[in-house]
Amino acid sequence: MLAVRSPLIALLVLLLTAGCSQQPLRFEHNSESSLQTWVDNELAPYVSQQFGQHPRFKGEPVIVVRLDGDDIQPDIDGLTRSIRDQLMDSLLKTPGVHVPWQPQQQQAQHHRRLDQVQCGRNRDASYFIGVEITRTATAQFRVSVRALDVRASAWVSGFSQHWSGSLTGNELRALQVRRTDESLRGLRVLPFSAGQPDLAAAYLANNLSCLLRQQDVEDLNIKVDKLVSGQQQLRTLLQLIGNNLSRYREVQVTDAVRQANFVLRGETHEIQPGLYQVWVILHPKDSGTHLGGMDTATWVRIPPAGSPPGKRSVALDSRVAQPAIARMELVRHTNNSVYHDSCSNGQRGCPVLEVDVEQAGQVFVIAHGTRDGISQLAAACDATIPAQAHPGRYAYRFPEARFTASDWPTVYAIAVSGVEPERQFRQLLQDVPDACSNTSGLNADAASRKQWLNRLDRLIAANRDHVVWTARRLP
Repeated sequence: MLAVRSPLIALLVLLLTAGCSQQPLRFEHNSESSLQTWVDNELAPYVSQQFGQHPRFKGEPVIVVRLDGDDIQPDIDGLTRSIRDQLMDSLLKTPGVHVPWQPQQQQAQHHRRLDQVQCGRNRDASYFIGVEITRTATAQFRVSVRALDVRASAWVSGFSQHWSGSLTGNELRALQVRRTDESLRGLRVLPFSAGQPDLAAAYLANNLSCLLRQQDVEDLNIKVDKLVSGQQQLRTLLQLIGNNLSRYREVQVTDAVRQANFVLRGETHEIQPGLYQVWVILHPKDSGTHLGGMDTATWVRIPPAGSPPGKRSVALDSRVAQPAIARMELVRHTNNSVYHDSCSNGQRGCPVLEVDVEQAGQVFVIAHGTRDGISQLAAACDATIPAQAHPGRYAYRFPEARFTASDWPTVYAIAVSGVEPERQFRQLLQDVPDACSNTSGLNADAASRKQWLNRLDRLIAANRDHVVWTARRLP
C-alpha cells in the first residue's frame, strides 16, 4: 500500500510555524509555486483564447465553478476561488467574452430608475468552467479544468487542462478554507432557503427589471396576481417582487384591475420534495400570452412538513451532506450580554472562539498545544448564545490561561453531517479531555499522539463527503 502523508499532520507542521489567516489567502506569485506558473502561462491563456476566438464559445455567457467529480459544488475553497479570480480577470480582458455579473452578496442600492439597475445575471450562463482539485495517491495534488455545456448537459469534448504537483504552504492553507459560493445563489445548486423570501424576491425583481429595461414598453401599470400555493413563503415571495418593482419610476404597481395593463403572475413547480422552481411571468392583461423574453426563474428550498428545521434530507440531494465552515475566529467580548455567563475577565474581555457552519449536524473543536497536548472545546467550554441571533454559529469559551505565550495551540474545527459519521467522531473524541476542565490534555508520548492524529485523519478521509475541517494557530 502506498504511504500517504496525513494532511492534518502536514498542516499542523505548517501552522506551528505560521499563523493561519481567517480570510482565504491568494497564493503567492513566485517561482516556488508551479501551480501559479501553470495558471499564468498555460491555463489562463488557454481559457481566454477558447472563449474569445472559438465560434462555439464566443459571446456566450460563462462562469467558473468548483467541481467534485461531475457535480457543481455550492461551496468553494480559497485556492479554487483564487484560480477562479485569475481566470475571470483574464476573460474580462479578452474581447468577445461575456462574463455575467455575479455579486458575492446582495446589493444594498435601492435604484429609482430602470436604467440604474445592475444587469448581467439575467441571462443564465451557457457554459460552466469547472475547476476540481483532488489529492493523488502519491500525496500530490491534481487540478483539472473542464467546460460544461449547460443546455446540452454535456462536457465539451476537447476542452481540458490538467496540472499535478505539490502545493506551497499558502496554497495548502487556502485549500482548507471553504465557504458558501454566494455567486451561485438562486441557481439549482444553491437555492434560496425558506427563510430568504426577501432575497429571492430581490433577485427575481432585479432580473425582471433588467428585462423590462430591454423592452420598448411604456406605461407599465402592473397588477400582481395572488399566487395559489400552500407554501406561505412562496406567496410572500411574489408579493415582495411587486414591492421591489414599485420602487422604479417607470413602473406602477396597482391593486385595481381596471388600471392595470399588465399582469405579473408566478408559477411554482416542485421538482423534488422541498425543492421548488419559481417562475415570474409578465403578460398583457386579458391575454394569457406572456411577453417574449419577459420571464425569469429561481430555485427555492422549503423543507417538507415534519422535516427537522435547518437540515435537509440526504436522500433528496447527495450534496446536502457536505457541510461548510464559513468562519473560525477568536474574539473578545466585553460587557456583551450574549456572553455574560462565559467568563468574568472584565479587563481584557471574554475570549470566545466562534465557528460559523452550514449544513452541519455536529461540530468538534480540538486544541493541540506542544506542552498541554490534545484537548477539546466541549461541554465545559460551551458558551450559550441565542440560536436566532446567529444561526449556524457555535461559540466556545476559550481557556487562554491554560496555554502560555510560547505554547499557543493550533485549533481544529471539524464540521460533520450524518448520523453514523457523527457517532464515529464522538467515539474517537470521548477520551479527549475538555480544555475548560481541570484535567490536563491528552499528553502521551509523541508516537501515541501521532497515532491518535492518524486515526483522526483516516476518519476524515473515510467520510470525505460528510466532513469538512479547518485549522488555525491562536491567537
